[in-house]
Amino acid sequence: MALSNSPILIISASSRPEGNTHKVVNYLSQHLGAQWVDLATKNIGYYDYDHTNEQDDFLKVAELMVAAEHIVLATPVYWYSMSAQMKTFLDRWSDLVTIRKDLGRALKGKQLALVSCGSGSHAIDGFEMPIRETAGYMDMQYIGHFPTWLEDGEDLSQKTVENRLNLLVKSIQKSL
Repeated sequence: MALSNSPILIISASSRPEGNTHKVVNYLSQHLGAQWVDLATKNIGYYDYDHTNEQDDFLKVAELMVAAEHIVLATPVYWYSMSAQMKTFLDRWSDLVTIRKDLGRALKGKQLALVSCGSGSHAIDGFEMPIRETAGYMDMQYIGHFPTWLEDGEDLSQKTVENRLNLLVKSIQKSL
């Protein structure tokens, strides 16, 4: 996994490889010039106290986070929460305060944002709390939650969708 020259790293986690979150993240990565890691293509096991999965892809992705200035976590909204893949990834941050403290310390001061993709225009109360609190614990700067949505059948070329996503890009750029 090569390190990118982009200061922005988007990490997405969805169960649908070509789903709405994938479409939004693809749009964001193009318009922000960001590197994109799709957790669906990575082998990242659940956190365990014995660190038996230390050789999976998690630490490689953590190294990409350290190389970036701005980290954007992107997840669909599943049952009012983040995807299982994103939760597993977030749980593994425990490795960054135990077996790889050097990587965890290197996240200090980096900016962390959350993009959620749901089926409606409203944000879920409390949705961002785990990300916001994790940023605080890791001494990162949390820059906010940027909820967006695509309804089934909406095409990115539709003017209303394009306007919505352009607003998302501008909001993120303004916060970085």
